[in-house]
Amino acid sequence: MSLTVFLALSILGIDFLLYVLFQWTYGDKRQAMQRKLATHRSVVKEQAARPFVVVSPKATPETQKQIELVHERMAKSRAEEARPRGSYSERLA
Repeated sequence: MSLTVFLALSILGIDFLLYVLFQWTYGDKRQAMQRKLATHRSVVKEQAARPFVVVSPKATPETQKQIELVHERMAKSRAEEARPRGSYSERLA
């Protein structure tokens, strides 16, 4: 009888120590993760309610000139890349 009571108390004590160990290692982290997740969700909801800022499609004359120069440079570089370089035998090798 006394052995049964001793084993029961020992098992309950070990279970309690395991519970304390898991709460000590994972308890705070889990609560912190839940708080971070709740904060993230609230921030996402606030961001979704804000209007988007869009730049006007009309560009200033200076900007338009810069864009045209970039397009010209891109067209030239693409045309040069498309041309084969060297002789036929060099291209095969």
